[in-house]
Amino acid sequence: MRSGRSNRTFYVNEKGSLMKKLYIWGAGDIGRRVLNHLDNDWEIVFVDSKKWLTDGQYYKKKVISVDEYLQNHSHEFILIAHLYEIESIKILQGKNITHYFIHGDLPGEFKEPCIRDDLKEYVISYLKDRKDYALYGLNLYSIILDDWIYKKYGYHPYIIKQDDISEELVDRIKQQYGNLKLVNDAEAVDGLDEICVCLHNYEELKKTEEFLKYQLTDIYDCSDRIKSYHNPAIAKFCNLHEGKRCFIVATGPSLKANDLDVLKEHHEICISMNNIYRVFDQTEWRPDYYVMSDYRGFDEYKDLLDTLPVKGKFLTDTSEVFWSSFHENNVFRYHQHYEYCSDRLPKFSDDFSARSYIGTTVTYTCMQLAAYMGFREIYLLGVDFSYGDSQKNIGYTHFYKSDKPEENGVGYVNHVTLAYESAKKYADLHGIRIYNATRGGKLEIFNRADFDSLF
Repeated sequence: MRSGRSNRTFYVNEKGSLMKKLYIWGAGDIGRRVLNHLDNDWEIVFVDSKKWLTDGQYYKKKVISVDEYLQNHSHEFILIAHLYEIESIKILQGKNITHYFIHGDLPGEFKEPCIRDDLKEYVISYLKDRKDYALYGLNLYSIILDDWIYKKYGYHPYIIKQDDISEELVDRIKQQYGNLKLVNDAEAVDGLDEICVCLHNYEELKKTEEFLKYQLTDIYDCSDRIKSYHNPAIAKFCNLHEGKRCFIVATGPSLKANDLDVLKEHHEICISMNNIYRVFDQTEWRPDYYVMSDYRGFDEYKDLLDTLPVKGKFLTDTSEVFWSSFHENNVFRYHQHYEYCSDRLPKFSDDFSARSYIGTTVTYTCMQLAAYMGFREIYLLGVDFSYGDSQKNIGYTHFYKSDKPEENGVGYVNHVTLAYESAKKYADLHGIRIYNATRGGKLEIFNRADFDSLF
């Protein structure tokens, strides 16, 4: 059924409400992650530059080329759902296309590789008995929330527009998603006493005078309140090493077995990661704690994770298969909250038992664990950041050689830089000193420390 309006064509369902349509730029794993949170009544079309994907299907959704979108569908909203946001925005703006959404503006649950409904279930449950509330922030997330709420409770909540959204974009959203109840400010909603924030800047908003008289609730990042994310078994590590120092041992090409021998000789507390086991045949040193944040590790290291000779292993919660089986009591599941940030600092967790923020590098996860454990001096070793002088995403290498392409991964320079800057900011505010004791490398965000002079 079709209904004409303003020389445009709108598709409506049998009940007469507008159907929801979205183009997703990126027929790959990241685009698929967004798909997990959209109900079947959304009409989804993937857009991709890879010729072998176009004119086919991805997860039973049509795939078209970028040129096809630009030439014939550019009036439709598109979500940039891959890690090349800046380049994609330039292409769209070069064609005077400003009606797009950015994957990085969605909550972390829309970015994680596993399929689960924890965020949806929490938000719907939280709003069950609330009447005098409104959503704050007009974006793709609040549009999806409106859909969830309407299907569960039969009404459309008020959505308060943020100040920095253009009227042109608001008008386009009204046309595309016509059932939204949009208002300009909180004063326009009678009897309002609670504002549920759908943007990432909750901490900033709660300090503004405009919102002081309302209960402000963060429903963008609910990771501290979703019980399934918490692991109370990790709580025993909180401030376990209060006031001490530790070494975070990464796997960059500068890492030497001789330096690890020194750490063992001086009984230094060490946290390491991922493929560090590849050095075990060269040294008797072993880390005290091991961290794995990459979901692909459950396949790559699956035969080693339970047997690694480490007293505490912290593994991300992104594999349902792995965590459905028995593991020893030194293996701890932690929640990895996916916050890919290309234009702002990612959050730094103050409670590792609840969640850790991804930061696009496992080293960032190790820093959050170290801070949670109470360390006041953190030394980085083997954190070469060798791609740190490039604006492009290029391959990085390790202390070992490998012919497997997945082990010579891609360094997302901007994302990782922002993560390290966030770690430094948190450390400075909480009396923690982070030093880079790596031999060489290009990481200059933290003060340098000469490894040999530390003993």
